[in-house]
Amino acid sequence: MVQCVLGLAYAVLLLARQALGYRDPSLISTEGSTGQWVGAGTGIFLLLVFGVVLWGAIRMNRGFRWGRGPVAMLEMIFLPIAYYMFSGHAWVLGTVTGLSAIVALVLLFHPTSVKWVAERY
Repeated sequence: MVQCVLGLAYAVLLLARQALGYRDPSLISTEGSTGQWVGAGTGIFLLLVFGVVLWGAIRMNRGFRWGRGPVAMLEMIFLPIAYYMFSGHAWVLGTVTGLSAIVALVLLFHPTSVKWVAERY
């Protein structure tokens, strides 16, 4: 849930910057008007992804089965993202992202967790 809250906060930041008219000069677009909507598009996409995963995580914490799939998928996506961070020399961020994904996956697939899900299936 912490990962999702951070992702949602970043999405809100992107949307706020877009609304305030900030444009990232590092973005280069060959299409004239599409580059100006990258912040809003990314923010909306992140709201959808992290919102669904947060909803699944909350449902899991409340004892429902649904939610393991989206949470597991997000964690598996975070592993190559952490590798990409390492290759970009963002060692601290890559370490935090990678370790949090590994811990979450271990907890999701721990025998006790699997037994809990099997009992509710």
